[in-house]
Amino acid sequence: MTLAAVLPQLITEWGLTSTEAGWLGGIYFAGYVVAVPVLTALTDRIDPKRIYLASAIIAGLASIGFAYFANGFWMALALRFLAGAGLGGTYMPGLKALTDQLPAQSRSRGVTYYTGVFALGTAFSFLIGGEVAELFGWRWTFVTAGLGCFVGAGIITFVLPAAGHREPATPVFAAFGQVLRNRQALGYMVSYFGYAWEVFAFRVWVVAFLFFSQTHNALGSDVLSPTLWATIFALAGVAANMGFGELAIAFDRRRVVIAVSIISLVAGVSVGLLSGAGYGAVIGICLAFAMLTSGRNAPTNAGLVAAAPDQLRGTAMALHATIGYAGGIIGPLAAGIALDAAGGIEQVAGWTAAFLAIAVGAVISALALLFLNRRRD
Repeated sequence: MTLAAVLPQLITEWGLTSTEAGWLGGIYFAGYVVAVPVLTALTDRIDPKRIYLASAIIAGLASIGFAYFANGFWMALALRFLAGAGLGGTYMPGLKALTDQLPAQSRSRGVTYYTGVFALGTAFSFLIGGEVAELFGWRWTFVTAGLGCFVGAGIITFVLPAAGHREPATPVFAAFGQVLRNRQALGYMVSYFGYAWEVFAFRVWVVAFLFFSQTHNALGSDVLSPTLWATIFALAGVAANMGFGELAIAFDRRRVVIAVSIISLVAGVSVGLLSGAGYGAVIGICLAFAMLTSGRNAPTNAGLVAAAPDQLRGTAMALHATIGYAGGIIGPLAAGIALDAAGGIEQVAGWTAAFLAIAVGAVISALALLFLNRRRD
């Protein structure tokens, strides 16, 4: 979320439209979607540790490259795509490495902790990105993010045990087909698409939205900065992710995700309708929305892990990430298009339209589990 922390500055400095800004937010996930089916599927065959290390280095170099070479829309687009490909080789392969080394009865809780810590990193990328940009300029924000990738690679090098070579009996394309015919797994994949649509569109646009709300309400510098609020929202999402993950262990996971998706839809529409309201009301409803969107991550990922056969878990995760994070491409872009169509980032109507577009993700999440996955978990 480093880009989101400085997006208002880039819009001004480079003269970006809202649609172009949406592309910059979404292209990161396009890189992820291109890389993740290949790299995560390979974890059924080779040690995920090797994939993680190479990908973390690529992500770090792409981020530092953004700091030094990005001077406009097209170069920024290419470098964010490459950084997203690096994420494609770290997030799901890291989760696969974790679940491979946990007993079956501990995997759901392991997924909850893993996704919770991922969300924690997201939260601090808002805070650190905003503070570094304010002190040293936005380019140093991306240098800092790139160094974080190298720190992650160092931790994995010394902490994660190596795994041996594994050759599954099922050929690659047959494995993909077998996973796609698993309706329970497919339901969680499409639900994850809706989750990524909603959560990443919100995270990409929330700083710009809070800047608008402060200006609209004629507030001075005495209020908390938008990047600090975005950090608070993301930290609240960590708590919600852990809480809903535990709730899904105790009760029927499918019903928990459907219920949270429906409530999230109501919250997202409410943010849109209250775009022109007082700043306190905007902060309150955004906080609730952030918790409801982030809270679906752990139970959705755990549902996929539980539905996939052990020998095809890497392939299932590859498809899950590919289908799911396609929503991360479309959601920010859809919000940007809605903003431009309804008057732009300086208009209440623009932000109302943007959040209505963002809330579509919750509809997709709920419908996927209602109609594709009819089994109790």
